[in-house]
Amino acid sequence: MSNTFGLPAAPESRGPGPLDGVVVLDFSRVLSGPHCARALADLGADVIKIEPPEGDMTRYAQPRVNSLATYYVQQNVGKRVISLNLKKPEAVSLLHRLAARADVVLENFRPGVMDRTGLGYAQLSAINPRIVYASISGFGQTGPWKDRRAYASVIQAESGLTRSQVEAQRRRRPDFPYVTDEHSHGDVYTSLEAAIAICAALFQRSSTGKGQHIDISMLDTLLSVNEHLQSDLWDGPVPEGQVRSYQPGDYVILTVGDGRSVVVTGHPAEDGNFAQFAAAMGRPNLAQEDPRYANPSSRLAHLQELYDELQAWAITFPNGDEIEKVFEANGLAMGNVRSTREVAGSEWSRERASVMAVSDRGGGEILVPNAPWRFSGADVGVRGVPKYRGEDNREVLHDLLGLADDELTALETAGVLLSRVPDRPS
Repeated sequence: MSNTFGLPAAPESRGPGPLDGVVVLDFSRVLSGPHCARALADLGADVIKIEPPEGDMTRYAQPRVNSLATYYVQQNVGKRVISLNLKKPEAVSLLHRLAARADVVLENFRPGVMDRTGLGYAQLSAINPRIVYASISGFGQTGPWKDRRAYASVIQAESGLTRSQVEAQRRRRPDFPYVTDEHSHGDVYTSLEAAIAICAALFQRSSTGKGQHIDISMLDTLLSVNEHLQSDLWDGPVPEGQVRSYQPGDYVILTVGDGRSVVVTGHPAEDGNFAQFAAAMGRPNLAQEDPRYANPSSRLAHLQELYDELQAWAITFPNGDEIEKVFEANGLAMGNVRSTREVAGSEWSRERASVMAVSDRGGGEILVPNAPWRFSGADVGVRGVPKYRGEDNREVLHDLLGLADDELTALETAGVLLSRVPDRPS
């Protein structure tokens, strides 16, 4: 595709990052592990993605161009890619040798799978006691649910997230059905928690000299990142006349004159926020003038009517920029409801290089999110080009294990090393 947004191109290489020199063996697939490993690569680690003969299943996703699925590209750009047949003892032996040179192993299979292939923590730590071995799973490496199949939608349902999201909608639309979220929060949150844990374990290793096994559960993660957990588990009452704090599901969404929707932060029934909304509307004495809005309890009882009052006022503004000036003057934060395409093409995105173009290996470009960090003393962010399955077999095994060309050819002939590279990748 063409880069119609004028977004910057990702460099093929960068200067040293915070994880420069760290070697990561990435056995993971789909999203939770690959997103974590992509973060480590953006931080400068040498991430080596290890794929089976059939490849990561996201290689077959749509859309795709030049035999590269854009989903796969977003999660795996910046990694070197090798492919081995783990049914061959020689492949396991090669991976043992790579583990002896590596700093980190990352996997997201169900508990026990890596052990059965001879690549579990016990086997690899015996070879390399300094190895930091991170295991991502749905329900953890222990406990009665550890063997259950888990994808983000399953974990989001089990964690209470799906129910919470729907109940927030039902406060305004009682007939709103149960639906699953479009976004895989269980995967991406867990991937970032895993990256934090890996970096912490590497830091600890610098003083102890020893690696360790990290068990990261998607369900644990979604409980951990649920800022409302303490409130959901609180059995005591909220004082009469008070609004339970921090309920974004009740925040105001308004439509302005050009049809744009805007979100305004702050519960309109809470005393402080209500005063700000009333002042913005030019009705600072609204609580005294209208008994429906005299106090938090009465405002909660007439919340939809308060929403309607705000909407009737908001529609008089021609666009989001104009109404934001009024909210800003009254201490309220506001955001436009944008599409991903709109924000990616914005001046803000271009200035921050928040979305970057990477090669599609055929003369075009694929747009992917850049890393979210900006370091003052390190070069971080998306780099390189997306790789085909097994494209780096020879380079990695020569660089890290010193294998000669004839040895590599013999491994290819024996079906230990595999690849699927187009005739003329760019």
